[in-house]
Amino acid sequence: MTRILILGGTGETGSWFARYFKEKGFNVAVWGPSGKVAVAERLGVRYAHDKIKEATESDIVLVSVLVEKTVEVIREVAPRMHAGSLIMDVTSVKSGPVKAMKTYAPKGVEVLGTHPMFGPTMPSLRGQTIILTPVQGKSEKWLPVIRSLFEADGARIEILEADEHDEIMAVVQALTHFAYIGIGAALKALDFDVERSRKFMSPIYEIMIDFVGRILDQNPELYAAIQKNPKAMKVRQTFVTECMRLCEKMDAGDMEGFKQIMRDAAKHYGGTHEALERSDRIINGRIRENIILN
Repeated sequence: MTRILILGGTGETGSWFARYFKEKGFNVAVWGPSGKVAVAERLGVRYAHDKIKEATESDIVLVSVLVEKTVEVIREVAPRMHAGSLIMDVTSVKSGPVKAMKTYAPKGVEVLGTHPMFGPTMPSLRGQTIILTPVQGKSEKWLPVIRSLFEADGARIEILEADEHDEIMAVVQALTHFAYIGIGAALKALDFDVERSRKFMSPIYEIMIDFVGRILDQNPELYAAIQKNPKAMKVRQTFVTECMRLCEKMDAGDMEGFKQIMRDAAKHYGGTHEALERSDRIINGRIRENIILN
């Protein structure tokens, strides 16, 4: 039976993977910095009181701690692992953790950066995307094993270099969340009555406001960690700059300038009509749902 130690396994994401690997027949142990033995008991897995000893005996060590703690934990644990084992992480940033795993994993210990593109509220892997960032010469044995395991449960696997992963995620995750949290913060600053506004909302506003609420309902620690992507600062600053440029055009009464920015963005985006059609299907689905409920 394959032994897996999940560091951070008492947190939300770590617990999700503890349940997953337990269901797959793995011998699962979890460790968390807060020592939440009760979480391990609830999951029906072992709690690793001595994470170093457990790591030396494990076939897989999965790191699921806070981004700012990930390199520290890897540096502590990886050198103690045995040849033929695998160390992998599930953090939202890849360049730092992958570099640390390459640096501290001894000869014969393989490395696999992993980024599940879903939250711990998802019931299964079906239809979900998982990004893998293997390391040349250090992922040959375990990459096909982990890939086939996830794909068998319906996940879509994408392979990326660590730096490219961080560049893409700076937009896909960091910018998207930043924009939604920014809208939420603006609603608060305006003292805007969100619930009352639902009486007057269009379907597109309803969908948008629900996504804002979805983000705000989740763990701020996780979303702050996503913003620690080393590529995200430039993306955030560019977004704020462009928002200010739009604002300045309107404040100055420069309607043509505002429209030109929108035209230029549409030209760069490409496929706007297809996006309109896809979003129409979502909107029409929401309208049908509201009719049924009412």
